[in-house]
Amino acid sequence: MRLYFDTCIVNDMFVLLQTHGGDKLRLRDVKRPPEKWILEYIALYYLLDLDDQWELEFGSSPIMQEELKSMPIRSVLAREKKSTMLQVYDLLAAKTLFPELLPVPEHLLKKVSELLPDRKDVEHVCQAALGGWDYFIATDFDSILKRAKHLKPIGIIAISPRAFVEDNFMTLEELVRTLHGSWTSLRDIEKSWINEIKASMEI
Repeated sequence: MRLYFDTCIVNDMFVLLQTHGGDKLRLRDVKRPPEKWILEYIALYYLLDLDDQWELEFGSSPIMQEELKSMPIRSVLAREKKSTMLQVYDLLAAKTLFPELLPVPEHLLKKVSELLPDRKDVEHVCQAALGGWDYFIATDFDSILKRAKHLKPIGIIAISPRAFVEDNFMTLEELVRTLHGSWTSLRDIEKSWINEIKASMEI
């Protein structure tokens, strides 16, 4: 299965990298409150870790690179974030079948623009549709995911990391117990990760 990542997902990947490395995070980088979003972070972590086992291919489009290059740098951490996210983009681009921007037909642009208010979201969705990606992985619950059913007719299955894992493989609880032993509960993982994220935000 081929999974298209938008820029929000790469931001979430940065949060995972910083948290597990014991490094700093700015408040603006973390979805809040962490308790509300922690299961999406956990699902994304396992999704990235099990790509070979589950035969997953990740990618994006040059729209992401444009977004990242335009990110302002107002602190050392912002510079580190931008650099890390651009490195992630390079890894995704190396596996993408269409490394250049695909020309968007007017009718597709008009249709998607009627559904999504954000220009970059529109561009991402158009590129994903034209690229024939199986899934569009996102955590934009107030935008792309909110309009998921309306995007299906143009060939986009927009879905969150947790929903993708649980719809295609197993529940997060089952996954945690499979990987870490039957004595490990998802709630234990949740508590540990929430504490780690908060600690990184407090540094």
